[in-house]
Amino acid sequence: MPASPKKPASVLVIDDDKNQRNMLVFSLQDQGYAVTAVESGEAALAAAQKERFDVAICDIMMPGLDGVETLKALKARCPGLEVVMATGYASPKTALSSMKSGAFNYIAKPYELKDLLAVLEKAVARGRQRPA
Repeated sequence: MPASPKKPASVLVIDDDKNQRNMLVFSLQDQGYAVTAVESGEAALAAAQKERFDVAICDIMMPGLDGVETLKALKARCPGLEVVMATGYASPKTALSSMKSGAFNYIAKPYELKDLLAVLEKAVARGRQRPA
């Protein structure tokens, strides 16, 4: 019996910038990821309640729940979810806050897609090791 095809890794993209969301959806789907994109932390929490994701990419600067608050809430709801934080306002303080709150990694915008893909590959591998 042939091996079943591997299910594509599922990625939750959280970014209030529509252009950034669309670019990530297009680029990640092109790489074989199953992508759900939302515009806010609140929408991310609702999506995570309905679906299991392998990894999330979360912007830090967002209205409503900011990225670190969203990260904390996601980790409380889905402890094994790996979250990669992304920001155009990189600073040692935001990086430290993200990592202390449970982020898998932190990437500064603008980033090269190949750099994000390398981080995602590692995050997905770790995320898939957790129990269903």
